[in-house]
Amino acid sequence: MRLYGMKRLLLIILTCCHLTMMAQNVTITGRTNNANALIRLFTYEELLTSTGKQIATTQSDDKGFFIIEGNVSKTLSARIFVGLESVDLYLSPNANYDIEILVPAQNDNISYFDKEQPTLRIKKASDKCISHQIFLSEEIINTYLIEHFNQIYRGRQTRYIDSIQATINEEMPDIKSDFVKNFVRYKLASIRLAINTDGGKKVIADYFDGKPVLYAQPAYMDLFKELFSNYFNKAHYDSHALNDAFLTGPAAFKEYLDTDPFMKRNPQLAELITIYDLQQLCNAEKETRRYAKAHLEQIKKNTKWSEHRNIINNVFAHLNRLAPGADATDFNLKDSQGHDTKLSDYKNSLVLLQFVDGFSPVSERQFSQLYDLHRQWQDSVQIITISTKDKMDAYKKQFAEKHYDWPLLNLGNDILLLEAYNVKTFPEYILIKRNTKIGEAPAPSPEQFLEERVRKLYGK
Repeated sequence: MRLYGMKRLLLIILTCCHLTMMAQNVTITGRTNNANALIRLFTYEELLTSTGKQIATTQSDDKGFFIIEGNVSKTLSARIFVGLESVDLYLSPNANYDIEILVPAQNDNISYFDKEQPTLRIKKASDKCISHQIFLSEEIINTYLIEHFNQIYRGRQTRYIDSIQATINEEMPDIKSDFVKNFVRYKLASIRLAINTDGGKKVIADYFDGKPVLYAQPAYMDLFKELFSNYFNKAHYDSHALNDAFLTGPAAFKEYLDTDPFMKRNPQLAELITIYDLQQLCNAEKETRRYAKAHLEQIKKNTKWSEHRNIINNVFAHLNRLAPGADATDFNLKDSQGHDTKLSDYKNSLVLLQFVDGFSPVSERQFSQLYDLHRQWQDSVQIITISTKDKMDAYKKQFAEKHYDWPLLNLGNDILLLEAYNVKTFPEYILIKRNTKIGEAPAPSPEQFLEERVRKLYGK
């Protein structure tokens, strides 16, 4: 009986430990001015590709209130989406946050890149002051840069960096978090990079040579990208020998890269630099792109660092998501008559998706040209216009007045479809090949080379 009791007690303890590990260790209580909006929480384990992991989702109520919970194992950069708008913050394990997110109303005539961004206010955080210290240190740094721009960047006066550090020490004498310390350290290093005239050699020596690789530290990764972008052409390699090694294969390429003493001394950092520069080469011409991908595949296979395997997976995911031949995201949306319409309904056709949101001289001109192309294409190309929910009635009226006779669909609440096709400006066009495969994303507008691209894809 005593043995049975001990087993039962052990089972209870293990069960409680399991429940504790499964519990959500971060709780965010928030309010937004967008009622009944989709709320999503992402964290970022690596910031080279800035690929987020969705850890929780919920919806704001009819007054904009929400509670969202998730798990983090260490202090990380995070992002909260309200619909498709987002704000950045930092989350720490076993912390609670009380926040407010204001999403400004947008002018239809303002482009995606010029629109006013949402704002975040952290009303309370039980994260040992980490969020407060990060935001305050960034505010101190930015204030110094604005007030002393000429002295720092034109006069190259490094004494202001010491002044910034002294002010941060005075305002926050009790910084205990390594995340915050590194944030400040690499923010100040980026100023040193702008002041120095040695092409970054001093900053590399002081902040990267022999130092840990900080995959999830935003200040570190921002500086890393600035320093090591196109590093192959900055490290005084012989361009012909470098190219020969690149074309010979991964082993020869790595061997040649290691002729740079810095790369040889720092194998983990060197491999990350190689991954980053190969990622950039994946946007080059076809043959270079093919070799770059082969090198990345070999690094993924042989790497000693799991972080690098994850990064390469993210690189390929980004490259392949909307690549020609990739599966196109299906949808089921209501047309102007309220009937269900799926992309897969047109799997035997070449499809042109047009995403719209509001009227402008550009969209009006493109609609006119699209109408001419529609009459020319007849049934050989299926045009589908997808309108955002709040503009659907206006487009229904326009379609009736202009006698447009291709499907007009209501995006409704399926806002993630915009994300799936990376739609950030309107109008936006996507060409879908037969069997619902990506043809070109984004595709040119009717006033550019759309007809030429359609002819090229037709029959494929």
